[in-house]
Amino acid sequence: MKELNIMEATVYTSPNPLTLICSQNEDGTTNLAPICFVSYLSFNPPMVGFAAGKQSHTGKRVRETGKVIVTVPGESLAKAVVACGSSTGATCHKVEENHIEMTSVEGSDIQIPADTRLAMVATLQQAVEVGDHILHICQVDKFLGDESKQGLYAWNGFGKVAPAVEG
Repeated sequence: MKELNIMEATVYTSPNPLTLICSQNEDGTTNLAPICFVSYLSFNPPMVGFAAGKQSHTGKRVRETGKVIVTVPGESLAKAVVACGSSTGATCHKVEENHIEMTSVEGSDIQIPADTRLAMVATLQQAVEVGDHILHICQVDKFLGDESKQGLYAWNGFGKVAPAVEG
């Protein structure tokens, strides 16, 4: 075995689940941020966590509003997910710029992409500083799923976005 840095290690765990973190911008529009640092944390109550960089606009908005929807984007969003990761929602409207069709979620002011395999509507419980990121610990209020959609994964560390294929 050879010693690796963290970026090299992510290649060894590929594919990694890829999410679009949906938060609400100050103007009421939805912001989208692709994040792979996501995990289920508890069954009872259902909890999920995601880590965003300390300077992340998305993390800031989740901490300010206390609300988030963690989604697993569908296959048609592969190019848009990459584009969303290359800009900040603090200075642009990613949904509009990437022509992403959105849909409403009952009981939430945050919209999600229409092509979504899984949506976890959640409330922030705690934010914990972890190195150069902030871990957002959230209680899931509602799960919504569409098994007909194929979710995206990050491959080769984070160098490629594509569905996982069995077999």
